Amino acid sequence: MIIDGHRHIVGDYAPILQRMDALGIAETVLVGVGVRNLDLITLHDSLLFRSHLLFRTLGMFKARQLVNSRAFRENLLGDPRNEDALRAVRERPDRFYGFVFINPESPHALAELRRCLAQGFRGIKLALVQYPTDLRGKNMIALCEMARESRIPVFMHLGISSASAEPEWLAEAFPDVTFIIAHAGVQRFEETIALARRLDNVYVDTSSYIATTQKLRRLCKTIGAGKLIFGSDVPVMCQDVGDALAKIDALSLPASEKDKILGGNLAAILAQTGHLTTTSLS
Repeated sequence: MIIDGHRHIVGDYAPILQRMDALGIAETVLVGVGVRNLDLITLHDSLLFRSHLLFRTLGMFKARQLVNSRAFRENLLGDPRNEDALRAVRERPDRFYGFVFINPESPHALAELRRCLAQGFRGIKLALVQYPTDLRGKNMIALCEMARESRIPVFMHLGISSASAEPEWLAEAFPDVTFIIAHAGVQRFEETIALARRLDNVYVDTSSYIATTQKLRRLCKTIGAGKLIFGSDVPVMCQDVGDALAKIDALSLPASEKDKILGGNLAAILAQTGHLTTTSLS
């Protein structure tokens, strides 16, 4: 069974479902959006992603330019939109999961998490470039306490600042919370490998053009297929889920290992998810 563990939704879910059926994808984790116009943050495949050194230098320079620009600030929503994902999960719970997209610095963060979990969402999504926060701070601790109580994973795209890009302390402080590091760790690829090797509760997402086939081969060799979660990140940093599947096919793995990446690992994580207790809803 194939599960796309990272797909953004804007508007109707019908086109997503149609593409899933065409490619044999059984289920998809949907995430809302945090911007008014996705065009500003949409990336296309580039030679920049082929060299990790180039990506860590020139790529991160470009990322800092973007997030510091007036256009980006005016495009950013104070709180991400989860409504389209909520509707899809409500109407097609057989095909869609929802992860709550949250701004940890928002005063509405915990209330939005409670609201979406009460309607069946199964995880937390953090985009720490768009919404940076101190990963040792009280806001993240509060979110992770709720994640622990509800037994839901925390999916995070690491930020640019050191405070929002270094999840080691958080993952150690919450050993019973599953953390999924997006896009093979982005600029912190080597550090993510070391963390996932050391801690049982840290997994790595394969989505986006940043997570190249070369990086995925290295991940398979160092942390193993049992620590990888398949995702696409369509339509932000991947144009079609078929491209994301092609990367996994290119690894030429045994069927058992490929099955773990394409859905087995995530299915096991989602099978552990619980429900909010009366106490946590108060």
